[in-house]
Amino acid sequence: MAIGIGIIIALFALIYFTKSNTKTEHSELTKTEYRAKGTIFYHEDDFCQIEIVPKENLSDLLKQADNISDFSAENGYSDLYVREENKVSLKSREIDKTELEKLLTELGTEKHTEVITGYGSNYRVKSENTIGFGKEYSAVYFDFENDKVKNIWITNLFGLNHDKVVEVLSKIGEKWNLVLMDWNRSELIDLSNKEMINKYIK
Repeated sequence: MAIGIGIIIALFALIYFTKSNTKTEHSELTKTEYRAKGTIFYHEDDFCQIEIVPKENLSDLLKQADNISDFSAENGYSDLYVREENKVSLKSREIDKTELEKLLTELGTEKHTEVITGYGSNYRVKSENTIGFGKEYSAVYFDFENDKVKNIWITNLFGLNHDKVVEVLSKIGEKWNLVLMDWNRSELIDLSNKEMINKYIK
C-alpha cells in the first residue's frame, strides 16, 4: 500500500516538474505585455466563429450549418466538425485595409493595433497583422496581408452602440456584397438588410 502511494506521489511530482520546466515559446507574451494599456484580447476559439464573408458563399454556408446541426445531434460534444473553407474567400475581394478601417472608425470605439489572442488564463500571443475596433470583449477584428484584408470576424457586439453597429455592418455589406455567418448560432445575416442586422444584435 505504502509503495503504491509512493509511486502515485512520484508520478505527480514528475508531471509537475515537467510542466514547470517546459520552455516558454518565444512568441508567448508576458502578463505585463498582454495587459498593457491599448491591447485587446480574443480567445483563439473565437477566430472566425462569427465571420463576414462574400455573399457568393451563401448556399454553401446554409448547407454547412445544416450539416453541423445534424452532426451535433448525432455526436453531441464527443467529436468536432471541421468546417470547409469558403469557396469564395474574403481576400478575393481585395479590400484595402485603410478603406475598411475608415468604415470601422464609425463604430465610435477605440482602434487597437495591438491585438492579443490565446487560451486559458495565462497563454497569450500577439495576433500578427490584426486590428480590432471595440472594447473589452465586444469588438470587430480583421487581419491583413500586403494591406489587403484576409478575414473579418466578431467576438460579440453587445457592448457597442447598437445603431452605429447596424449602420457600419450595413455599409460593409453593401460596399463589398458580404454576409455575416454566426457559427455559434448557425445563423446567417444578409448585411444588405438592416432589419436582419437589427434583429440579430438585439
